[in-house]
Amino acid sequence: MRFRYQLIAVLAASMALPAVAQVTPAVSSSSSRARVALQGVMRLSIDATDVNRAIFTGRLILPVAQAGPMLLLFPRWVPGHHAPSGPISRIAGIHVSSGGRDIAWTRDPVQMHVLHLTVPEGATSIEVDFQYLSPTDPKMGRVEVTPDMIDLQWTSLAPYPQGYASRDMTVEATVRLPAGWGYATALDVASTRDGMVVFKPVDYETLVDSPIVAGRYHRREILDAAATAPVTLDLFADSPESLAAQPEQIAAHRRLVEQAYKLFRSRHFDRYTFLTGLTTQIGGLGAEHHQSSENFTAAGYFTDWAANAPARELLPHEFVHSWNGKFRRGADLLTPTLDAPMRNSLLWVYEGMTRYYGAVLTARAELNTPEEARSNFAVSAALMENRAGRQWRPLLDTTNHSIYAEGAQPWPNWQRGSDYYLEGQLLWLDVDTRMRELSGGRKSLDDFARPFFGVDDGSHRPVPYVFEDVIAGLNAQVPYDWGSLLHEHVEKVAPRAPLDGLARGGYRLVYTDAPTDFFRALEKQRGVMDLSYSIGLVVDADGAIGDVLWDSPAFAAELTIGTHILAVNGQAFEAAKLRQAIGACKGSPRPVTLTVRRGPMVRDATVTCAMGLRYPRLERDPAVPARLDAILAPLK
Repeated sequence: MRFRYQLIAVLAASMALPAVAQVTPAVSSSSSRARVALQGVMRLSIDATDVNRAIFTGRLILPVAQAGPMLLLFPRWVPGHHAPSGPISRIAGIHVSSGGRDIAWTRDPVQMHVLHLTVPEGATSIEVDFQYLSPTDPKMGRVEVTPDMIDLQWTSLAPYPQGYASRDMTVEATVRLPAGWGYATALDVASTRDGMVVFKPVDYETLVDSPIVAGRYHRREILDAAATAPVTLDLFADSPESLAAQPEQIAAHRRLVEQAYKLFRSRHFDRYTFLTGLTTQIGGLGAEHHQSSENFTAAGYFTDWAANAPARELLPHEFVHSWNGKFRRGADLLTPTLDAPMRNSLLWVYEGMTRYYGAVLTARAELNTPEEARSNFAVSAALMENRAGRQWRPLLDTTNHSIYAEGAQPWPNWQRGSDYYLEGQLLWLDVDTRMRELSGGRKSLDDFARPFFGVDDGSHRPVPYVFEDVIAGLNAQVPYDWGSLLHEHVEKVAPRAPLDGLARGGYRLVYTDAPTDFFRALEKQRGVMDLSYSIGLVVDADGAIGDVLWDSPAFAAELTIGTHILAVNGQAFEAAKLRQAIGACKGSPRPVTLTVRRGPMVRDATVTCAMGLRYPRLERDPAVPARLDAILAPLK
């Protein structure tokens, strides 16, 4: 799934494959047809100059071989989203014609992204005109367009005919951008003139995996100038001030590339660009692509460096995905078209191991200090240790979350969400430290990653894997009953979080009355005060409760998401007053009294707080080798 900086997203929300009955679709997936190449070249042009109204205008000229019924599809199952998330509701003004003659179309009654039409006799091509109406307010969805920046995603803009695999259709794409704007993409440019960018023809699979970020304020840094596969950091911002990265900050991003190469000893791209938006206006996002990544993060990513430590895992996470997720991919996620349903049974590898290596590379590149990196693991461990939903829901089932979830959850701590990210991080730490222990320090998960993700060095063609391939790869390095271990962790209900990796790494999870700087930075980024492990709630500066932990003191007091705290012990609410009150009642049977409002009802809620303030951190266990520190150290 798009990262959306998952550590922050999970916090803000908190937050053997079983047989599933399938409903026969009204329109069969293209994946059921024999492979055949589309004759001719699809020509797709997008006018992206209407940034004030956030409207993209598109035209597709589609070659056709014969008259008769045709199905035209807009993308539905978007790679990296792990869900049927294609934004068909934002497509408007659809008009189909050929040779100046209108062609009537109807929407499929079951699959809303499919249009039925009839190609007239004698037609050699059809023209499809449409608009994409991008959200202009976060209430509508993620904002993608502002007067200063654009995040152009082809998966929202590229209709295609049914019956062809994505890599068997050739597309020539053209984009008109606002005058004077900079842009970056993994696509090769054929020509540029007066804001019109013409790209060299590519297959449809490559096109939709190659977004464009453009903006008024742009800065490019070369992270690796190698002629065989250059890597660039393309920065876009709401204002030129946000582009003021210091040399040592850029150097840390260069080390990220170096450390990734030392880890994988391969690359599966001709070039790679970190498409990075430093913004308060465009919606936050992390999205993986084979030769690029979309990274929309804090405007002060560089200029307020100390306060943005948690955000610095975003780029490493998405870079790891070029190997894990884009090149090597779970077999049930590797579909031939964007209308073929994906299945997510191996997301605990795809996203879980990426979450692990994203955190590790952030430390190895010195984007985070060792203390910040350990705090990262402490936050993940505390979240999973206190996830009440693990009492009934196995990790494997959380991989289905993106497919069926709609809107925010009322009780995310009990329902569980995309826990395969953070629990996956802890699971792979368990595997890594176990490999190091069993081999006497001679082997590690790095030794698994190199051959597993480094196969076919230089190739772009995705290579699928199944569970048995993962087990075989682990056993090739360190013989052990990995199958039983992972089956136990992934497929069964596990009331206890997988914290053995921390213990084997030489650390234990503890709670103290003072937060780490990393935890404080997370609170600041989210705009909340996080009292999850104190009284079981998260609240913002206005007193709005954003999360309540199941079976916590706040839960017992019948507090819910959406309830507003008006007063603390009779005094008007302020976040500092609530924090102070909870700290003061440590060890006391006297509860804190919160005056709260939900809808029209105002009442007093008494919340036990005898545990006082509790914040997670890692504590060193001197009796165990510091394997976690060795994992986080830069590779030589």
